[in-house]
Amino acid sequence: MGDEAGKPFHEWVKDITLDGKPFTYDRHEYLIKPYEDSHPHQVEMKATQMGLTSKAMLRVAYGARYGGYRGILYLFPSKSDVTDFSKGRIDPLIDDNPDSIGKWLRDTDAANIKRIWNAFLYLRGMKSRVGLKSIPVDLIVMDELDEAPQNAVDMAMERMAHSEFKEILKLSNPTLPDYGIDKAFQETDQHFWLLKCEHCNAYTDLVGEFPTEANKDVPTLITRKDGRVIRVCLKCQGELNPSNGQWVPKRPSITDKRGYQYSQLFSHYVNPGDILHKYRTTNNLTDFYNLKVGTAYVEATNRLSVQEVLALCGDYGIASEDRGPCYMGVDQGKDLHVVVGKKHSQQAGQIVHMGVYRDWEELDRLMRNFKVSRCVVDALPETRNARAFAERFRGKIYLNYYNEHQKGSYAWNEKELIVSCNRTESLDASHKEIMDQALILPKECEITREFAKHLHNVAKKLEEDEETGSKRYVYVKLGTDHFRHAFNYEAMARQNSPNLLFPDF
Repeated sequence: MGDEAGKPFHEWVKDITLDGKPFTYDRHEYLIKPYEDSHPHQVEMKATQMGLTSKAMLRVAYGARYGGYRGILYLFPSKSDVTDFSKGRIDPLIDDNPDSIGKWLRDTDAANIKRIWNAFLYLRGMKSRVGLKSIPVDLIVMDELDEAPQNAVDMAMERMAHSEFKEILKLSNPTLPDYGIDKAFQETDQHFWLLKCEHCNAYTDLVGEFPTEANKDVPTLITRKDGRVIRVCLKCQGELNPSNGQWVPKRPSITDKRGYQYSQLFSHYVNPGDILHKYRTTNNLTDFYNLKVGTAYVEATNRLSVQEVLALCGDYGIASEDRGPCYMGVDQGKDLHVVVGKKHSQQAGQIVHMGVYRDWEELDRLMRNFKVSRCVVDALPETRNARAFAERFRGKIYLNYYNEHQKGSYAWNEKELIVSCNRTESLDASHKEIMDQALILPKECEITREFAKHLHNVAKKLEEDEETGSKRYVYVKLGTDHFRHAFNYEAMARQNSPNLLFPDF
């Protein structure tokens, strides 16, 4: 992409004033290749203060002027982020560059629409469905992707259906593994900045060599006798220069999506001693890895591993019937995922059956064969079928509706055949059974492995309300999770039923 004089983007930026100073790659050498890169689909997983929002902003200005774009959509997590960006980023850029960007930008009647040369720049919050409709665009920038709802991402992508460019830039601090920017990055060629040792010419991956859990030695950050912490080569222990590096793709066979990972570990402006001290003293490893190392992280207590779920497997197979009393959970989707369990004399519960079914009528047989005394079924999306099922076994089946504002015990409504509860609190309760090893599962087989994977595909994440600023934990989907919710419904039914005499097991 070049202008009428043939100056490409990575050269054009050298004439720009950024943050009150002339643009330079000095001590930001890791940015040279990304600025040169014109790949149409890029993903940038980043630590904070690495210069990537500035890069995105300059790419937008350059593309609007010289790239032939007619529409650009720049997305933020919330409306307030749009205002902050416009006042804190765009306005200073205009003031600092009156003879270029300042001349190109024209006023519009709307605060969240800018006209740069012949292109319209739409600034939108991703949590607003209205703001994403009916906007034809050629370039989409998704800033802080992890804070956006997935349906907003999908809707934004539809805005490029008729574009000849279809260019995408996703950038964000990571949060959870397999979620948001981390998931998007995994689908790319995954470039990492490797430092080349000036003593032995070996390459060191500071991010890849950094421990992924607390209280482990950091082999690439060494404290010298004078107390200074330095980055060192793994091969010869020589000090590494962050400017002397090379971008290396981990998956070079992938060519349709380009990915870069940015870390404060190779920033000239962050003291490695401060990073090491933070790692050793922090009580918030999630923020440390997300914001300093630039990698996704979840505490073990907030995501179940496949191994810890399978560790609960017993020596019995999947049952086709049971003398009961049993409890059943049903999650809707393309198919019906079912989990059947019962109470246990030594443990919180025992799962006796799990399966996938196509027709609602098949659940009638399960109700009878397992002598189910209480069943909780997902009320959506097929409410009519779910209610008809509940009517056939009136008093035993309840349609579940999650209510984020509800606190405390579940509300069982026998007249309406529904049960409401707080989603996070209910998932916490079933999550705890696995963490406490208070559950017995059928022996390991194909379906128990699928069950374990579905439980692994849900994790707890801290979210902040856009309007109030209040924070709360929510469980987010990282992959297929039907059995996770079927198990949650079974646990709801079992945990909230009266205690009965136990037979010998």
